[in-house]
Amino acid sequence: MVILRPTARRLALAAAASAGALAGLCLIALAVAPALVPQGEVRRAATDALALSSGREVRIVGDSRFSLLPYPRILLDRVELAMPGSAALDAERITARLRLLPLLVGRADVASVTLERPILTVSGPVAVPHLSLAPFISAPGTPALRIQNGTIAWRDGTGLTQELVSGIDARLDHASGGKGISASADFTWRETAASGRLVIADAQAFLNGMDSDTRLDLSSGGSFVKFRGSAASGPSPVAEGDLSLETPDLRGLMDWVRQPTPTTGGFGRFSFGAHLSAHAKEIALTPAYVEMDGNRSEGGLTVKLDGARPLVEGTFAADALNITPYGRLSLTASGGHDWDHKRLDVSPLRKADLDLRLSATSIRADESVFERVASTVVLRGGRLDMSIGEAAAWGGLLRASLTLMPAEHAADGFLMRMEMEGTDVALDRALSDIADVRRLDGTGTIQASLAGQGSSIYGLAQSLSGDVAVTGTGGAIVGLDVAQALRHIEQRPLSGGGDLRGGRTAFTTLKAKARIDNGIAVIDGANVEGKQVKLTLGGSVSVVHRDLDLKGEASLVPANAAAQAAPFALPFIVQGAWDNAYVMPDAQSLIRRSGAAQPLLEAVRSRGGDAAVRSVIEQIAKPSPLLPANPIVPTGSKAN
Repeated sequence: MVILRPTARRLALAAAASAGALAGLCLIALAVAPALVPQGEVRRAATDALALSSGREVRIVGDSRFSLLPYPRILLDRVELAMPGSAALDAERITARLRLLPLLVGRADVASVTLERPILTVSGPVAVPHLSLAPFISAPGTPALRIQNGTIAWRDGTGLTQELVSGIDARLDHASGGKGISASADFTWRETAASGRLVIADAQAFLNGMDSDTRLDLSSGGSFVKFRGSAASGPSPVAEGDLSLETPDLRGLMDWVRQPTPTTGGFGRFSFGAHLSAHAKEIALTPAYVEMDGNRSEGGLTVKLDGARPLVEGTFAADALNITPYGRLSLTASGGHDWDHKRLDVSPLRKADLDLRLSATSIRADESVFERVASTVVLRGGRLDMSIGEAAAWGGLLRASLTLMPAEHAADGFLMRMEMEGTDVALDRALSDIADVRRLDGTGTIQASLAGQGSSIYGLAQSLSGDVAVTGTGGAIVGLDVAQALRHIEQRPLSGGGDLRGGRTAFTTLKAKARIDNGIAVIDGANVEGKQVKLTLGGSVSVVHRDLDLKGEASLVPANAAAQAAPFALPFIVQGAWDNAYVMPDAQSLIRRSGAAQPLLEAVRSRGGDAAVRSVIEQIAKPSPLLPANPIVPTGSKAN
């Protein structure tokens, strides 16, 4: 227990008495304050404070009342603020908080103004009118501005109103000893909570076009944008500092702002950082880095805004990129049996210009690896040119270019031109990646020059024209053993084609050329030569309908080069869809090969004429479908 001396007790009693007297004076002041300041002056002070803080004219529609507890304030019901155009801003209530000491001397001094449940309604094009900050910045003593549970809504021509932004809680305060400002807001947009904060150290210098320390933060969930540096407003705004953006889910963020993503995969974790230098109509982001889905590239960007369209120029380089998560580019529909008929929108090509240089030490796409890739992307006036100068691909070298541009009339879709050359490449990997063809093995060269026009991939296939050439060495045709089939037919002609399915037809050289015109490719003299067989092939391939109509001749190469007898040869046809074609040997050749069949053929001809002959031929020569390049072997069985 603490025992106070007499002197200490007297001091404690004096302090308590002083505190009690001060409290009493405050209560008396609160009681008489409303009488010291006329109600009209308080109302006018609140109205002037709101007009000064918002930069808008204020009209009070409802009643006003003065309240002392828990702090001196005046309440104004139903307040309207003048807005430009057809916009309207009204608040259910305005609360003006008053400073106590000025109130005691008969002066209404507003410390802060709060708009409760304000609604900003806009009509016509969705554009939110701004509140002018100039009056607030110009006068350091301007009352702070608050917004509680605000809403921004849009009203269409029929009078239907739709909320755009809701739950707005915002603050506008003076900072840095009255020289700066601090603005913050929490709100809900498209059912997602977000927040923002802006701090300007010297607001007056900022307005006058002089640099001022500036901090900007925007965030939603785990995504954020940050700027740390200096900025200035005025006729020629400038900014200099560090800019960063990060999100754990770029696809979700783009969906939130309603921007499409070009692929169905990838676009997960993303981060971007750069030194920002913005002057007049040019924005430089150098140096800069981009990280997405584990891939990182570094370089710089420049955005120019002085032309008819924004111009983006930049250079980025990466060590290793993995684009597997983004999936393959699909050009087909209906399970891969038909070209995609969906209309392609190329109008975005007219919205901006690009000039980008991209390079990478290696790029992985599934099992394929491209090395030393140097590419350019140029977009000018709606014309998009993409090119790969040279890259190590599929064991060889790749050069390619692609041009896309809108047609003169929008209904005609777009124009396309492609040039490609793969030199000394692995044919199986190259053709699998390019055209999803897996029936050729070996090393060779692929050349293509194609052009077309359409509003969809199907329309492009209909008009496709150009030339394609393939050469190969030391490879094989996969899924077809021609040598085995020819030996079988040579020994037993009437057994038909035998089983042509499975196996491989090895070749030492392969040469094929095709001319494409309006979606039809004509093959003239494709030749395949191997140690056991030779093949010649000609006919047409429908790019539009994805089917084959080919004729050829297969011949056995004599084991003894000095043999005098003519090699066994057999004509055949290849028909059907690309992915389900069948091979059928020429029936009349089979019958001619069999001496035993001649009496039977004569007997049938004498009885039924040509129709009976055709029936026999069809029974002898039945089509033999090609198996997939990699047939599935049932469990428990052994592959040959």
